Amino acid sequence: MNANLNVGQIISQVTSIITTIVGIALLVLIAGTVAAKFGVRASFLPQTGEQALAWLCGAWWLYRGGKL
Repeated sequence: MNANLNVGQIISQVTSIITTIVGIALLVLIAGTVAAKFGVRASFLPQTGEQALAWLCGAWWLYRGGKL
């Protein structure tokens, strides 16, 4: 099996994987913060307040392209 990949394709694939991981991590943090507001506490997520939730939502919005 010969995969003819060049350096540009490898870099593109690695950045795609990293942005996917960052997006999933942001989504988990947002979901954990919202769930904590409803009384569901996940011990592996840090306790955050309203301002941190706003920052996380802003980061998610920018990650998704910043379009309304």
